[in-house]
This record gives sequence, structure tokens and C-alpha cells, in this order.
Amino acid sequence: MNIDPNLAVSVLGVLFVFVGVFIRLGNMKPVYWKSPRTMVGYIPLGILFILASIYDFVSKQGVYIFYAYIALIVIVAGLTIYITSRPPNFLKPTWIRWIEKHPRPIQKAMAADVGVNDQWQQNVISEAAVDAWAKQLSRKLPKNK
Repeated sequence: MNIDPNLAVSVLGVLFVFVGVFIRLGNMKPVYWKSPRTMVGYIPLGILFILASIYDFVSKQGVYIFYAYIALIVIVAGLTIYITSRPPNFLKPTWIRWIEKHPRPIQKAMAADVGVNDQWQQNVISEAAVDAWAKQLSRKLPKNK
């Protein structure tokens, strides 16, 4: 059985885009906590794989089309690196944006609370639930003098 590598790379790209959109919609919360920046980069990485899968086709086109294609690959690769290092808010799931409204020590306490049990998921179902969770955790934090 022969599998076309371009098709495999294209399917992998579509899979990355699908998983990225799935995460953006607020799913896969436990996985998101383990590598949040990586998860945000799934969508542009998937687009990069899709673009890479059409290399053979584009290489047979005119030289200007090929150069534009290479420029697009470089732009999307750079965008993937940038998005992974500095995730823009519009790509972050809504519940993460709710969490990021709180001070960094509270966010760290939330991340630590995630590792304890699965109860934390009920704390991210709404902005009010996140605020209540933050208030509860802030009481446990040491006070700075």
C-alpha cells in the first residue's frame, strides 16, 4: 500500500487546524494547562503543513508564483513562531482570557490547583466562576507586607 506523502502532510495539517479550533472553542482544558503556548500555535502550524503539502504542485508553476509561495511559507512559519511565543488574545480560549484578568500570583495558584484534582474544571465554566475561584485562592496566598 502506497501512501502519498503530500496527502499525509495535508491531512496532518487539517488535523492540526481542527485541533487548534477545537481548543480555541474551549475544549481540551486539561491539555491546555500543560502547554498553553503550543496549543495556540496549532492553527498556523496546520496551515503551514497544508502549504507544505502543495509544494510539488506549486514548484511546477511559474517562477513568480513559486516565489510568492515560498514567501507565504516563510511568513506563515514566522507567524507560527511569533504566535507560539506571544499568543494573541483572539486565539486564546475564552476561559483562559478570564483567568489572565487576574494577577500573576493568582494565575500560578490556579495552575497549581489544576494539578491537585479535576474539580478545577467547574471553576472555568463562566467568568463569575473564575472570579470566585480567584477570590478563594487569593485568601490562601501569603500577604505581602
